[in-house]
Amino acid sequence: MKLETFSYLPEFSVDQRADQIRSIVARGLVVGIEYSAAPDPYDHYWTLWKLPLFDIDDAATVMIELDACRRANPGCYVKVNGYDPVRQGQVSSFIFCQPAKNA
Repeated sequence: MKLETFSYLPEFSVDQRADQIRSIVARGLVVGIEYSAAPDPYDHYWTLWKLPLFDIDDAATVMIELDACRRANPGCYVKVNGYDPVRQGQVSSFIFCQPAKNA
């Protein structure tokens, strides 16, 4: 399923995902984790995993929460959003993981 602007690019590797998370945290963005079993390009509302991760400056903490969301929702897409607290808007978003093809 193609959901994002750059969906024609190959999936991020584990290292590339970690780099993206480090970049979001380094820019001081607030991390929000969302998931959806059946995403639809016309439905922009996914389920929020816990509360946004305010005041988190450690990418490892974000990765732990992403893995927890993935394990709790194995048949779902998991998305990471970065919110700018100054501009008060979303400035970064990418699919962290997809369900297995045979799930």
